[in-house]
Amino acid sequence: MIKSVTLENFMGYGKFESKDFASVNVIIGKNDTGKTGLLKLLYSACKTIDIYSKRSLNEDVELKKLLAEKLIDTYQPGKKGLGELVSKITKEKLSVDIEFKHTKLNYEDRLHFTFGDSTTNTIVDCQKSIKQINDNFRCLFIPAKEVLTSLKAIRATRDNLHMPGFDDTYLDLIRALVIPTQKGNITEELKDVNKRLEELFEGQIEQQSDDDFLFKKGNTEFPIQLTAEGVKKIGILTTLIRNRQLNANSVLFLDEPETTLHPEAARELVEMLMLMAKAGIQIFIATHNYFVLKQIYLSSRRDEVQTNCYSLCREKGKSVECSLFDLQKEFPENPISNEAIRMSDEEVKLDLGL
Repeated sequence: MIKSVTLENFMGYGKFESKDFASVNVIIGKNDTGKTGLLKLLYSACKTIDIYSKRSLNEDVELKKLLAEKLIDTYQPGKKGLGELVSKITKEKLSVDIEFKHTKLNYEDRLHFTFGDSTTNTIVDCQKSIKQINDNFRCLFIPAKEVLTSLKAIRATRDNLHMPGFDDTYLDLIRALVIPTQKGNITEELKDVNKRLEELFEGQIEQQSDDDFLFKKGNTEFPIQLTAEGVKKIGILTTLIRNRQLNANSVLFLDEPETTLHPEAARELVEMLMLMAKAGIQIFIATHNYFVLKQIYLSSRRDEVQTNCYSLCREKGKSVECSLFDLQKEFPENPISNEAIRMSDEEVKLDLGL
């Protein structure tokens, strides 16, 4: 779905360019290298097209207005507004050019916009419209923190009180989760994925009345507040599959999906993500976890799934630099595995009394 992107002067990036995103795209790097920021930008662009396509069927809508609103609600910048997304190093205008191509939905178009550091809540330099996408398209972002336990509080904070704190990645996900499921309503391409995900914890998350959720294991039911964090993380995916908010035409963004998961479960989750990619879902993952990265490398080689790895680094006072690797061909030297090597070296020195 997302074919390519060129960013200039965005947050910590002087320039970031990817001419051909893969089925699976992994973003790694130390803290403050802009992994989540990059995911949110791509998500905001996709979600804007989704919203624009639906609303323009019944009303006149401005693409640039929807885009500005989505960026503000996703990043929740301070008093200076959108200008805070502009690089503090270069202070030149932020420029974004994203190409979209979805073969199954016969969709192809691009989104381009720019703005400077004095921009608050209005984007002036942006195209007037973009091609509408099929209603079967889905765009989902799963944050590092699970949302099932705090679902009602997040909705009240944003929908009723209009308070910042939980950005649109949380609110949009919640709105997708509360859509009712129907028995036997799982899309054919994802039936095996859903079954294997539920088998991880020998149960499933079920939606009750008034947007409540519980974990059902055999004949026993557990309130969501007393359910393990890892179960809830997997349960989010199974719920989205069962209510068809995650289908084979989706773009799925995951920010540190390994959070709260045991390494064995994290590796199994990667296997499920690879099955999703083979079903047609495009996946973007930001991770700090060695097991996740290594399993993606192994799975992409075994299953022949096109997988890109974007390794980010940033020296003090300089812009973020990116190195691109094809995980079907090589496992790159990276900060995650390097740290594991340093720990091993330290252990050897202790054993030798050095």
